[in-house]
Amino acid sequence: MKFHLMFEQSGTFKNVLKSHGHDAFDYDILNDYGETDFVIDLFEQIDQEYDNIVLGGGRKTIFSEMRKENDFIIAFFPCTHFCDANELQYRLWIGGKKIDYDEKAVKRLLERNKDRARYFELYLKFTYICKVKGIPTIIENPASSGNKNYLVQFSPIEVAWHEKDRSLFGDNFKKPTNFFAINFEMKEDFIMFTQHCGIKSIYNDAHGCKERSETSSLYAQNFYERFLKNKI
Repeated sequence: MKFHLMFEQSGTFKNVLKSHGHDAFDYDILNDYGETDFVIDLFEQIDQEYDNIVLGGGRKTIFSEMRKENDFIIAFFPCTHFCDANELQYRLWIGGKKIDYDEKAVKRLLERNKDRARYFELYLKFTYICKVKGIPTIIENPASSGNKNYLVQFSPIEVAWHEKDRSLFGDNFKKPTNFFAINFEMKEDFIMFTQHCGIKSIYNDAHGCKERSETSSLYAQNFYERFLKNKI
């Protein structure tokens, strides 16, 4: 199986999958860790492939050669506009304090709302591409502490698996997480998990916004054992 790790530049999941004999590649616009195999604008690729499908365009993208029998996508889709911290921004809680709802604040919110609309547009296009092409796909995105998570409320793809505490399976932070699955059923295999380090740090914005680069290799290993090993 060939795995495409999108919005991952750390190589964490990629290297675990390669250790199990799979072809695996990281795609990201950044390469801070020296692990990105394809330094590429994924947003541009999503826009183009959507146009290829809907408008009949023929420009080649990273999705062009993917086939449901051979390829699997795991996407750490950017969470900035969908997580808890984003909702606080809209309620004008900035840096732990309430700011005035003045002209500057409303301009800030109007611009942020445009950005969120763009990110959600890209999310919708991406999920549609995966659905139409039949590519098994898992999308990771942080879960909110309450029930107001943007994707939980508005995504046409329902949550396939909710991870309440990732540190139980080897991650360095608690990081409650939602996984959205397309063309794939996330059903956990009952196995003996590798001993974890037991760190119980609370999820926060600083870690949420860079989550794709901070997943531990132990969590990635256990993720493979739990959800992928016996199904691909």
